[in-house]
Amino acid sequence: MFIHKSYIIETLTNTHVGSGDTSFGTVDNLIQKDPVTSLPVFHSSSIKGAIKEHMENNYKKTEIPEPDFNLIFGEAEDKPGVVKFYDARLLTLPLRASKRVYFHCTSPETVLDYLNTIDTFKTATGLDDLKNFIANLNCADKEFIVLNNDTNLEIEDYSNYKNVPINNGVKDLIKKYIGIDSENLAVFKNEIFSDICKDSLPVIARNKIGEDGKSENLFYEEVLPRRSKLWFMLGFDENITINSLFETKLTSDDLIQMGANASIGYGVTQIRPVGGA
Repeated sequence: MFIHKSYIIETLTNTHVGSGDTSFGTVDNLIQKDPVTSLPVFHSSSIKGAIKEHMENNYKKTEIPEPDFNLIFGEAEDKPGVVKFYDARLLTLPLRASKRVYFHCTSPETVLDYLNTIDTFKTATGLDDLKNFIANLNCADKEFIVLNNDTNLEIEDYSNYKNVPINNGVKDLIKKYIGIDSENLAVFKNEIFSDICKDSLPVIARNKIGEDGKSENLFYEEVLPRRSKLWFMLGFDENITINSLFETKLTSDDLIQMGANASIGYGVTQIRPVGGA
């Protein structure tokens, strides 16, 4: 029988996991996006490669022996690893706000997709109250909802919102499964959040300087901003014993670099188990 475990990735610095695509010449380097929702995603191959490189570079073979390492990641095309790596999908996006430095922003569809998936794959239990709360959030004629009493609030260019009360039980579930305090969460209309993720992610100008000190190549690169949260799963056969140090190292205080531009501080992330500390 296959079992699954789920994890939250938090970007601690701007992150560029590139898709290789351009935006009609406007943005030269786009990040990876889900082909159905167009929301940011880290494809499974990118996650597997980043974690494998991190383990290779930071842990001795006495800690994760080579047989265990090969069992996890595979040895060759005809000898794949036993662990399945799934895409990491966006859960919350930080957006600037007038009353706080930023809010963790999301949409009902985004949260429900996450909760329904980890429920289906049995990586979490006790989700019904949280799923019902999110499913019943209704922006109506408003742009977003906040779960606090803030007044005269503006998030990015959006200011048409309403406050929704929340009980302590649901507050605790948001903290446990999304990893943030509910008063810092803003839930946007599905279509507005989708538009933000498609068209309003940060774009940073980059410039390659030649030996003579002159610009050789000015280009524009899309990034997923720091403090974004994504979720992903690992799957493996319950009959196969994997070195327990692998998950310990994966969810320790290690900083795992994902994507490009490590030399300028991009892609520093931290991984935590869903429901963990």
